[in-house]
Amino acid sequence: MKNLFFIIILFSTFLFAKETSFKISYDSNYAPFSYKQDDKAAGLLIDIWKLWAKYNNYIIEFVDGVLWDDAINLVKNKEVDYFLGTKKYSDWMFTSNTFYELKSTFFTLSKNDSNIITKPLLTIGLIGGNYQDLISQNYPNAIIKVYKDYDKLIEGLENQELDLIYEDKLAVEFYTLRNNLFHLIKPLDDLTLKNSVQAITYNQEKADLFDIGFSKIPTNELLELEEKWIINEKERYYSSFKQQLNLTQEEKDFLLKNLIKVSVSNSWEPFTFKSKNNKAIGISAEYWELITKKLGLQYKNVFSETFKEQINSIKTKENDLIYSIGETSNRKDYSIFTKEYAKFPISIVTKKDENFIENISMLKNKKIAVGDNFTAHNIIKNNYPDIQLTLVNSIKEGLELVSKNEVYAFVDIQPVLFYNIAKYGFDDLKVSGNTGLNFSMKFMIRDDYAILESILNKAISSISINELNEIITKWNNVQFQTSFNYELFIQIFAVIFIIILAFIHRTITLKNLNKSLSNKVEEKTKTLNEMNKNLENLVEKKTKELIQKENILNQQSKMAAMGEMIENIAHQWRQPLSLISTAATGAKLRKDFENLSDVDFYEAMDIINNSAQHLSNTIDDFRNFFSNEKEASFFDINIPIEKVLYLVSSKLKNRNIEIVKNTQEIIILGLVNEFIQVLLNIINNSVDALEDSDCKNKFIFIDIYKEQNKLILKIKDNAGGIKEEVINRVFEPYFTTKHKNQGTGIGLYMSNEIIKKHMNGDISVSNKEYLYQNTNYNGAEFKIELPLSSQIIK
Repeated sequence: MKNLFFIIILFSTFLFAKETSFKISYDSNYAPFSYKQDDKAAGLLIDIWKLWAKYNNYIIEFVDGVLWDDAINLVKNKEVDYFLGTKKYSDWMFTSNTFYELKSTFFTLSKNDSNIITKPLLTIGLIGGNYQDLISQNYPNAIIKVYKDYDKLIEGLENQELDLIYEDKLAVEFYTLRNNLFHLIKPLDDLTLKNSVQAITYNQEKADLFDIGFSKIPTNELLELEEKWIINEKERYYSSFKQQLNLTQEEKDFLLKNLIKVSVSNSWEPFTFKSKNNKAIGISAEYWELITKKLGLQYKNVFSETFKEQINSIKTKENDLIYSIGETSNRKDYSIFTKEYAKFPISIVTKKDENFIENISMLKNKKIAVGDNFTAHNIIKNNYPDIQLTLVNSIKEGLELVSKNEVYAFVDIQPVLFYNIAKYGFDDLKVSGNTGLNFSMKFMIRDDYAILESILNKAISSISINELNEIITKWNNVQFQTSFNYELFIQIFAVIFIIILAFIHRTITLKNLNKSLSNKVEEKTKTLNEMNKNLENLVEKKTKELIQKENILNQQSKMAAMGEMIENIAHQWRQPLSLISTAATGAKLRKDFENLSDVDFYEAMDIINNSAQHLSNTIDDFRNFFSNEKEASFFDINIPIEKVLYLVSSKLKNRNIEIVKNTQEIIILGLVNEFIQVLLNIINNSVDALEDSDCKNKFIFIDIYKEQNKLILKIKDNAGGIKEEVINRVFEPYFTTKHKNQGTGIGLYMSNEIIKKHMNGDISVSNKEYLYQNTNYNGAEFKIELPLSSQIIK
């Protein structure tokens, strides 16, 4: 009997077990949202589904539907559980809440007039049936042609079988960029719409299951994922994304019946601490206020002197919640945690004259301080157990050690560092970089309040990243009023007082002198009338001398009254500008405002496309700049030169700069991508210099030849050269001759490092005078010397 009962229990468990494995169909021709890369599903929507599976411990399998309609029909026929995302356009579809938005718009051929939309009889191409009803309603006389994939759709437009196509804007632009067709099309502003993206399934239970699972994903992770795929910040959906706050009746009843006791730290600036009027303030405190207002939650703050007190109050259930804490495995034994609501980098503080630090590995063999048993200390110990640390008892102590050069760096959570550098006035320190580690901020709840976790997770999802960032930015830029420097005030007052006394003394002296002179003049009036003109001239000369001396005295007084202004401005936080993002956003904005001609627009887009492909190959090279694992290869020196000239061809053309080449085919061994970076830096500097010069004819000369066992590459211009007083400093890091907003000063420094350390060559610069076409010119000449491989010489 017992065995039969056990079998029934097992069978029941099997029947009602939670479903954890799902199949998701997708259109593999829908980049950048879903496509195939190395025979695997890839794309923005694919990555969102992977996050959904990760945070719900689900197993998912992506099924390639090949074509849009076929992928949809796999769900309709219940061969898969979900289609990864679109809006509902058929009665059988059950949809989740909106988890993304896409813009759809018209495209036509670049050569077509933008007024083509007004034609009485239009032929419009679509992919699948997604937008068929929309087009039919707005353009009832149009002929609609439905295509299975983008290849046929774009081909129909190119062959003028179609006047227009209507599709997702980013998908069309991504497809045409990948296939070098972007110059053929242009978007139109007519009927541009935002379209919801929802998970498509065949019953309401699965739709609800997706919504519940999606609410567990931290919004900042969704934004980080989106940044990987969407370059233009204005096109990013998750920056302002917030979910609707839908509480169950049970959750509403809980909030009505319970007063939540919140354990608050007295002094964890700037996250949470007690103000002078006994209120909780800080980043986490303000975020908690947003949460409570959205929920109508009643709470009471209980301040604690130590972090240990806070933890124990949750263990003993004396308090219900801590809103500024990180999750650890031992804390989960007696509490539960919400999803992450904020993530902060563990950052590094050094003296201001130190260079940018990319990660903690760059601190090898350096003396590093960290707060004893602080959050940053525990995170570093868990990830780098062998690293040697100098432990301090307070943040102020750690910053003082750096300021006194007793340690190289101090490490803590980024907002903590910004706040305390400002609070204690460490003007000689800066945040120089990040460790590569992060602190994840969550709510910690007593373990018998599981329903409160669900409530707070929903509330977190209802607050956008922009709202959170406003709070963080406010506290990162907090200003402190330093104490009044009475000693300096007394010194300044004493100097001013002495100057006033000197001025009074001078005035009295001059007054007495004038009075004495007047008396003498009166006494000598009769005698002066009898004197000749030579004596009158002498008096006039002496009078002028007195006036001149008085003016000198006045000027000296003014100069003595001026104080000395001391301010040391050191700006070491410089990052290379993102050419691709800036150019793409700028070109799009100018196009939207009709300030850019079509020809220039297409040329710019071609350049951006090629630049993006090149940049994708060089990002890792830049990040791993000092790595010894790079492999050199043989290449013709002319290939990288032609690539660079093509990349900057638009700038050369717009500025009427002529390239004069005297080259020959020479094969060298080296790092092609890094060599391209060197050439780009030098030629861009020449372009900028020529743009600022007044010369009528603008040239850049490129000479290549062999000299013994070396390749010699010379690049010179006729922009007038570099000032002699700074020419020897151009390869120093962070030195630039440009305005601080136009250059970082790191380009030529990196070029010097690449040529000397990575290619065993040499680079130098000098000013040259030369004759070209019977005209004398002068300008800067960069000379690169590279050794020729012995294999090539033989």
